[in-house]
Amino acid sequence: MRISGFSFKNYKAFSGEVNLDLRPMTILIGRNNSGKSAIARFPLLMAKGLAPNAESPLELEFDRLDFGSSFKDIVHNHMPHQSIPVSGRFLSREGDSYEFKSRVQGYEELKFQVVTEFKLIKNQKILLDLIYPETDPIKGGETYTDKIRDRSLNVHFRGLLPQEIVTQDTNGYQDLIKNINELRDSVSSFYNRLTYLGPFRSEPQRYYRLGGGRVRHVGPGGARAGELLADDNLRSNGDVLRAVSDWFAGQLGGWTIDLAQQGDLFSIVLVNPRDPNIQINIADAGAGIAQVLPIVVQRQLELISGKWGSLEIVEQPELHLHPSAHGDLADLYIDAIKMAGDAGLTFLLETHSENFILRMRRRVAEGKLDPNQVIIYWVDDEFGEEKRIVPIEILQDGDVTDWPKGVFSEDFKEVRMIRKAQKERG
Repeated sequence: MRISGFSFKNYKAFSGEVNLDLRPMTILIGRNNSGKSAIARFPLLMAKGLAPNAESPLELEFDRLDFGSSFKDIVHNHMPHQSIPVSGRFLSREGDSYEFKSRVQGYEELKFQVVTEFKLIKNQKILLDLIYPETDPIKGGETYTDKIRDRSLNVHFRGLLPQEIVTQDTNGYQDLIKNINELRDSVSSFYNRLTYLGPFRSEPQRYYRLGGGRVRHVGPGGARAGELLADDNLRSNGDVLRAVSDWFAGQLGGWTIDLAQQGDLFSIVLVNPRDPNIQINIADAGAGIAQVLPIVVQRQLELISGKWGSLEIVEQPELHLHPSAHGDLADLYIDAIKMAGDAGLTFLLETHSENFILRMRRRVAEGKLDPNQVIIYWVDDEFGEEKRIVPIEILQDGDVTDWPKGVFSEDFKEVRMIRKAQKERG
């Protein structure tokens, strides 16, 4: 099951509806404090409500990411007693489209959330349309009205999706319950393969310890990147370590990455290309290397193993990295979506890098990237809610549609001012 889009309203900085169609490569750009991070992180908030063990529709924590202390912290303008409509769209391997729409009502005094409206849509046909008629969630219990069949039902929600439907007359509900179960099971697989790397990756450790189990992901904040390399080197054939080392060698003038053993502990070291005896612990290296390491490790692991995630959200993948390397970093993501094929891998990337975008455009112009696999969204709060999110397509020749004025124009403006200053000084 691949996520194909999501929407929300009355969430964080957005009072109006935000509706994003996702492609294998979905990129968010825009000025600081425009709302990019809120959009990028929203699938995490939604995904916890889709998890098999969900305890509430919108849980306010994902791994180490904290959305707030109460429901009102995620509501636009922090207004109590408000609701947030959310929806998610998914495509199955068989080509069926699923969409759920849930309105989540917060009861601030009870610190409680209730799904007050719910729709299940399959292949654009509404299968279930529920409404919660009560104003008191404690007294009202789990009684909903099925607007399609005009019946009263007892519906138990686990998170954003119905877990159980109870009715005396089961006629007409068998296929519906089957569809709900199929969606829930498929979405559970999506949730289990969802990953997130925020703008504050874990600091590299001077020494690492390899645990007793296999390591399949760099983990929250990239903290397990070192363990993953050690796992690959000790328990597999070391292909991931070599691929990561080769990538860094291209960025660091030939310096490679290796592991140094110290008893039961090990270190990640940079090795001098002219004298292998000269090794620098990664904890003593520049911030750019440490911040990009988890991204390179995860990308090379999936390229080599062929075991892909579902949705990978990364904020500022280029963080602390020299601009000359931004294009090569973009190529790692391009290679991933090309190799993953129809496996359902989707990237949602928030970036400030012009070079990252330019490499995408270049690969499209070269015919090495299908433009239908990429969508860019410009996020801006300058022109009101209706024009807050502008979709930008990359055309076959690498040009772009609807490029907003002022996007990545700072270099040109600075050059103009330099020329102006030169003329004024004679």
